Amino acid sequence: MPGERIDPVLEKFNAGVAALNRGDAEEAERLLREVTASSPGLVEGWNALGLALLRQKRLDEADAVFSKVLSLSPRYAPGLLNAGLLRLAQGRIEEGAALFSQAADLSPGSLAPRVNLAVAQARLGKFGQAEETLLAAGRRFPGHPDVLYHLGTVYDRAGNRTKGVETYTAFLAASAGSRPLMEDQVRARLRAWGDSP
Repeated sequence: MPGERIDPVLEKFNAGVAALNRGDAEEAERLLREVTASSPGLVEGWNALGLALLRQKRLDEADAVFSKVLSLSPRYAPGLLNAGLLRLAQGRIEEGAALFSQAADLSPGSLAPRVNLAVAQARLGKFGQAEETLLAAGRRFPGHPDVLYHLGTVYDRAGNRTKGVETYTAFLAASAGSRPLMEDQVRARLRAWGDSP
């Protein structure tokens, strides 16, 4: 209804998420600490707070917050995903992979856990598993630039230049300017190989 006031906790939560989205992790943290203090059972608030801390590279604090998230809701896929990102940042790659796998099982319509699982697998040197994870994601999300980019990096790291060039070229076509930093990296890699797009 016009003139109806939004719940102040929801308003603060939305402001915290907006701060995260614009890259202001400090402001997000401030707002989300207020949210979690007034609504300690709000798993989304804790999850967003953990992400704000992770983006500030305050890994020990983020770890404690993601433990809280998963104690409140052990099957909360965004919490599993973000706890996995924290594990990657901590160098605990196998634990991160396990968390991404759980998140993928719980959220079949989400690409992020699958891409991050493949990243973890590649960091562990399991390029065949990473390739299969990304090929499966590509079947579910055909032509998605993030799948193509990471598949290209897997081929690159595994030394399969032919598939790397093919996949990176497909990434550039699919991305079409929407991921400029990744596109610049791919173009530089293709130039280094003598395969300018």
